[in-house]
Amino acid sequence: MSEKLNNNITVKLICFIIAAILAIVAGIQFYDHRTYKETVVVSDSFTEKKMLSDYVPSLKNTMADTPVFFFDSGVEGGTVLYLGGTHPYEPAASLSAFVMMENINVEKGRVIIIPQANRSATTLGMLGNAYPQYYHVDTEWGSVKYKIGDRWAHPLDSWPDPFTYRHYPSGLQLTYQDLRNVNRCYPGREDGAPIERVCYAIMEIIRNEKVDLAIDSHEAAVMYPVVETYVAHERALDIAMMAAMNLSATKFYMKCEASPTNLRGLSHREWGDFSDTLAILMETPQPFTDWIVGPMTEELQTIGADEFLGTAMEHGLTYVEYDKNVGCPMKLRVGRHLSGAAEAIDWTNASFPEKEVVVNWPSYEELMEHDCGYFLHDPAKADTDKIFEI
Repeated sequence: MSEKLNNNITVKLICFIIAAILAIVAGIQFYDHRTYKETVVVSDSFTEKKMLSDYVPSLKNTMADTPVFFFDSGVEGGTVLYLGGTHPYEPAASLSAFVMMENINVEKGRVIIIPQANRSATTLGMLGNAYPQYYHVDTEWGSVKYKIGDRWAHPLDSWPDPFTYRHYPSGLQLTYQDLRNVNRCYPGREDGAPIERVCYAIMEIIRNEKVDLAIDSHEAAVMYPVVETYVAHERALDIAMMAAMNLSATKFYMKCEASPTNLRGLSHREWGDFSDTLAILMETPQPFTDWIVGPMTEELQTIGADEFLGTAMEHGLTYVEYDKNVGCPMKLRVGRHLSGAAEAIDWTNASFPEKEVVVNWPSYEELMEHDCGYFLHDPAKADTDKIFEI
């Protein structure tokens, strides 16, 4: 009896030690991901950095507070807001913002860029989906590491979740996680949950900085119908339609859809309803977020080639043309965002000359020729006042 008891204790002790080791290893990885900061070297057009907490002070010293970068020409014109990182598991949106920030040249008007709209969601991966924590971009001076985040803010930063999330002010009931989803919480509340305050702060930027055109960048699954698409508020619909037609004729295929009036909380709806801005959302194709793909690897994120999606394409189940041997590489997705934003600005200029913004950054063609790393600058060779870790 004593020998059997000792054996049971030994087995339990071994199991405890194994569990403790796994917990420690996982804890270190979670901590590293939560505290890792991405580096950006801003261009000479940079003029000022603010924080969301400058617009909603209760965000100060929280993981939801995030930098807001201003690029002002000093020449009177319009104002454009570009948002990346609404859903950090769609990293081409944030990377397009970084490439934009490092290469932007503003000749008239100004551009405001928020590269990590949901900063809290950059601090963990998509739980249960076996996502890699990081992806890498190769440059001439080394490899740059970026995070793959979540769709929703970190539960540690917004606890507890409700049983059902009721959107303010419409009262529309949504799934509980969407209280942590930046693109379901607009127009936000100054005294609401953390992400509601984030959304309110972004609305305050749009209103107080008199943003004329606001662009929210996203990525969508290849098997999702709203992909390779502008989604525009009705006041911005003509601009988005003209931009989509011109892109389709000259660069790459792009659709245009009207923002649904009864689907609340989204940027393309609430930005336009609760401010005077022209609100547009952009979606690029991202195989990584599809439901039928193979292993969730870094290569699937950066290259996007998957045989299962190729089979789906052969059976007419995808909403975009998809070649399993080519995939949807990061350079294509970043390039689409950069040229998609530039095209929307051009048509806004044509429609509202008094709000003209003259700006340059790398185009789709340049990204496809050189890849993303070509446009990233070495922090070791940059002025310290141009380097930011976020």
